[in-house]
Amino acid sequence: MILITGATGKIGSELIQDLTARRCEFKVMVRTKEAVKACEGKGIRAVHGDFSQPATFAGALTGVKQVFLLTIPLPEAPVLEGKFLEACRIKGIQHIVRVSAIGANPAATSGLLRNHGKCEALLEATGIPWTHLRPTIFMQNLAAFFGPSVAKESTLYAPAGDARMPWVDVRDIAAVAGTVLSGKNHEHLVYEITGPQALTYDQVAEQLSGLLGRRISFVDVPDGAAHQAMLGMGLTPWMAEGMLNLYHAFKVNGHTAQVVDTVERLTGHPARTLAAYLREHESAFKTQRATAEVMRN
Repeated sequence: MILITGATGKIGSELIQDLTARRCEFKVMVRTKEAVKACEGKGIRAVHGDFSQPATFAGALTGVKQVFLLTIPLPEAPVLEGKFLEACRIKGIQHIVRVSAIGANPAATSGLLRNHGKCEALLEATGIPWTHLRPTIFMQNLAAFFGPSVAKESTLYAPAGDARMPWVDVRDIAAVAGTVLSGKNHEHLVYEITGPQALTYDQVAEQLSGLLGRRISFVDVPDGAAHQAMLGMGLTPWMAEGMLNLYHAFKVNGHTAQVVDTVERLTGHPARTLAAYLREHESAFKTQRATAEVMRN
């Protein structure tokens, strides 16, 4: 039995479909009893569990052998995950597949990457066999965050400069996770997950221009203005600062721009291209929206 955490997010919802297609036995952990009922109404086995409520861990982990671990990015994530990992150790969990991020390091400047590095270390210290998945930035965030400005102003705004990013489709992340959870010999390995090309925002704008038949521009936003915009979109100050530092990491760290073949090597199919994603979600850049979605893993 596999326990999926983060099941209502971008990756988790795709992993449900992937594991269903593989006919793997799994259940999802959700934070409210209402969410449990909603999942069960869709034919998805669900259990109540909340990272902020350790008393819920034992019930959620009952009958589980593997855990897909994906948590909400919060300043206190290492504390919350530490308690959950101890519960996993006590329950005798045999394998944990954790979603981290490219550049994860306990000493990273970005709070997001620093927390991922700390949580990876916590997992390794439990003695439970582990696999770290380190994806890069999601293609799905383009429509969520930039669809409104492209539709209304024909402009992409980001504090990215000429940083190159190997955008990845969350469906490919889920496919890698499904392969690891349903396969063998993935323990104690780190898998970085990228798309097939590292592109700047100028190049993304060029692709959108060709797709939409009008000129789309990229504006490199100063950090201060970007920080205020992120707060206006509903991000917490900690998350906004973490995102700014993450952009900075892409600008100064060449490693984060490297393309790897993990998707094709593990799943047998090439990683989806940004061009294919943009074609599939063309309408998101044509329809004006009042607000953008808050990013979810």
